[in-house]
Amino acid sequence: MRRKIFLSLAITAVLTLMLMGCGAAEETETAVTSSDGQVEVSYTTPAQQEGPYYPVDKPADRDNDLTVLDGAAGAPTGEIVAFGGTLYDRNGRPIPNATIEIWQTDANGVYLHPGDPSTDQRDMNFQFYGEAVTDENGTYSFRTIFPGEYEPRPRHIHFKVKLDGETLITSQFYFASDNSGQPAPLIITLTSGEDDASNIIQTGQRDIILNLEF
Repeated sequence: MRRKIFLSLAITAVLTLMLMGCGAAEETETAVTSSDGQVEVSYTTPAQQEGPYYPVDKPADRDNDLTVLDGAAGAPTGEIVAFGGTLYDRNGRPIPNATIEIWQTDANGVYLHPGDPSTDQRDMNFQFYGEAVTDENGTYSFRTIFPGEYEPRPRHIHFKVKLDGETLITSQFYFASDNSGQPAPLIITLTSGEDDASNIIQTGQRDIILNLEF
């Protein structure tokens, strides 16, 4: 499997500025006051249901860039979204070497799952599932596409956090543009940015803060 490096320094800077700049305006949904790798936290991430479509057979290509699938004929349909954040425990300590899994629909609202009646019509160029391992500072990132809608759910991306094979949390990310009414710590606000190839993409930031102590 080839290694895919996709987030430019510019996007990383955007995510960093978003984290630093939104503490006062969104006190209930961001980590604030960083010091020596530890932050003062103002929320913990709520767990939500896994849903019926957790992957049965995970793809061989399961890295954190879901827009480039090994063996695919081309690029997936849909608007590219690059998002990331930091994984913390409830004391604001970053958690390294944890695996964050995401899975979602393609741009048409179809899952790669035998329980989805439309799965045979899915976008064959999309990866559907990916994994990111947090670095020494607890940070993670993904590149994917804006998931499609399917009734009655708002757009969402499922995620799990695992450490040493143990699942620490299962939940879902949502998007501010949908006004979904979901808890603020699960909402990602997207803004326009550029990738390394100067393509317009949407970028966002969301820290995951576990109600656990390490």
